[in-house]
Amino acid sequence: MPALECQLIPSEEMAPGQIGAIRNRVISFVVAKASKELSIPPEKLVVRDIRPATDLVLYAGGTTTSTVDRWVYDATTTTNNAFTAISGSAQMGDQRYVAIFGVRDLRKSLGLHNTALGGSGMTDYISASTATMNAAQIVSFLKIIVGGADKVIWDISSIQSYGDLVGFSPSPVIIPQNTQYQIQFQFNTTIAGIRAWLQLIGVVVEPRGRVLSP
Repeated sequence: MPALECQLIPSEEMAPGQIGAIRNRVISFVVAKASKELSIPPEKLVVRDIRPATDLVLYAGGTTTSTVDRWVYDATTTTNNAFTAISGSAQMGDQRYVAIFGVRDLRKSLGLHNTALGGSGMTDYISASTATMNAAQIVSFLKIIVGGADKVIWDISSIQSYGDLVGFSPSPVIIPQNTQYQIQFQFNTTIAGIRAWLQLIGVVVEPRGRVLSP
């Protein structure tokens, strides 16, 4: 049996069609799992996008209220090179399954600043108060814990050398219904009042009518 590949791979290092294959495989697996465990036929399940606050309870520890579905984390305090919980100790909702298989750095959509990082003030981080775009990513690693076990520790810096600031993992993180989980960022600075823009790529699988009724 081959080794389990849990690393984050930059999208520009992936073969054509590999990303789509990962997504399709993840969806098929989670739909089958939910269908079996909920005793619901697949055609009565919905596959939709993840909402950061409503589905994952993200950013419970920052200044961004956990009722806002926006992939933004305003850091009030950070510890250099230490993991900080951004979801608290949460529990996945009943009849809801989440699969996470990638990370997208949303700074590119704001336009990269052309000033080099430097100086004691570290002014090239993203300012939470002005939402101005600067060059440095404040998150070095992302950890996802499910059921008390570390499932992945993804190196965010692996996607920083490419124009497409996106990475995918061949092995998704599955958070089943009613399961305890925690999502953590490892920051590379202790500066407060700065902003992280990281989107977790994945899907939610749940019964029709719970959120969507297509």
